Order: sequence, then structure tokens, then C-alpha cells
Amino acid sequence: NAYKSASSRLIKKEFPQIRKSLWKEMFWSQSFCLLTTGGATVDIIKQYIQSQGKKDDKQSH
Repeated sequence: NAYKSASSRLIKKEFPQIRKSLWKEMFWSQSFCLLTTGGATVDIIKQYIQSQGKKDDKQSH
């Protein structure tokens, strides 16, 4: 929830016009997300995140 609160404030500050589209100032829903990594190491997760959006360069995992 801390990430949701902080990101909501930053987005509303940078894009004030977005408030017109919100319902009762709510930017995020009350839901949450829980993820698992299947035992992957932090280094593998970092590599995966950093490779997002890049063309397929046949990285070995």
C-alpha cells in the first residue's frame, strides 16, 4: 500500500488532469498482488527486469 500511495501522489502531481477521471480520488483499487519467484535468485530477477522491453537477444537463463 505504501507504493500505491506514493505512486498515486506522484502521478496526480505530474498529471493533475487525471483527477477528472478518478472516482472519489481513488487511483488504485484496494486489491493487492502477491508474486513468487519459484526460487530464482535476486540476480536472476534483476537480469529479467532489466531485459524487459529489449529485443530477444538470446540471453541464457
